[in-house]
Amino acid sequence: MTETTLSEEEQWRRLVRHFFIAAIYQGRVAYCIMSIHAVNPYILNSILSYDPYPYLWANMIYGIAVMIFSRPSLRIIVPINRLSFGILGSLMFNHSSMICYHWLSTVFPNRPYVLTIMAFFSGRFMMMHLLAFLYHLDSRSHMSGSIVPRDYTLESMYL
Repeated sequence: MTETTLSEEEQWRRLVRHFFIAAIYQGRVAYCIMSIHAVNPYILNSILSYDPYPYLWANMIYGIAVMIFSRPSLRIIVPINRLSFGILGSLMFNHSSMICYHWLSTVFPNRPYVLTIMAFFSGRFMMMHLLAFLYHLDSRSHMSGSIVPRDYTLESMYL
């Protein structure tokens, strides 16, 4: 099918799907960069002429909120509640990540390289488990009417 043969509703669904994908990756990239910037701000401050913290924080909240909002398991919920679940879930996840980075800063106070590596890998670990949790909710929700493709990497978490 070409763009001209798609109905207006199909084009709208396609636009929304592409928007969700772009927003999710925007949040993931911001989260990845923030995992390093939160513990070692000198890296980005030496490259940029400003502190990117507020922009990274806003993109983290926005991207993860869209990721939660767009889950198949939440499609049966009223949109305003989906939005509030997405924002609150994103705030909780990102705030707890920042607390973890602060804790790492107290554990490794004078070891910036170890601290940066630990923060980066703990951020990957937390993001991986958030995705596994969301996959679990989606794959076990039969009320949404959508079939979630099996991800054998994430299926390995089950006994």
